[in-house]
Amino acid sequence: MKSIFHRALGEKFNHLHPQLQKKFGLTSNQKVMILGQGRMTEIRGTPVWMRPFLNLGARDHLIFAERGKDVPFTLENYAYVDDEDREAISYVRRFFFPYAIRGFDAAMHYDEEQDAIVDSLGKSGSVVTVLDAEVTKEGGLLLQSREVNVKNTWKMTELTTSLYEHYDEKEEAFRVHVHVDHPCLGTLIMYEGLVHTEFLPITNSHIPERGILS
Repeated sequence: MKSIFHRALGEKFNHLHPQLQKKFGLTSNQKVMILGQGRMTEIRGTPVWMRPFLNLGARDHLIFAERGKDVPFTLENYAYVDDEDREAISYVRRFFFPYAIRGFDAAMHYDEEQDAIVDSLGKSGSVVTVLDAEVTKEGGLLLQSREVNVKNTWKMTELTTSLYEHYDEKEEAFRVHVHVDHPCLGTLIMYEGLVHTEFLPITNSHIPERGILS
């Protein structure tokens, strides 16, 4: 079985760094989860006057208002078969601020018709991003949004998202960079940092609904 990223990249998957091939080659039949722990060097973006409105998305683990530097971070990935019998991978992200723990969760699957990764954001999956996948010269993985929409109806054509990840040989860890941008409002959220990763065995009973913890 090929992972959703292997299907999206095709032969280019083999040009990823070996550690990225291991991480992004995760499939549901492997019966393992990925646990990442690290720190985000910086979390920034969104004009100060707008940040209180972002708390409307915090409950859905979609977006949040807090910003800072050197923020502790965890990531859990579960590969599973979703309700539509598709291979999928969850992203359960937690950011540990001094007075709050915030989530930014997602569930991804490969769409054969669009030949792209579809990223359903939040616990509800209400915001959907279609992502094109590429391999960089350094063997990193770059995901860039083709379109962003709300429940497959309202298209947010001006919103762009990019996710970049590469392996740091010296640190023996993954460096991640996520950037959501709007042409008028500028950076809505950007975070980057270093994440150490381990693979842990699981059983099907340990995988939460949609692969996302409530």
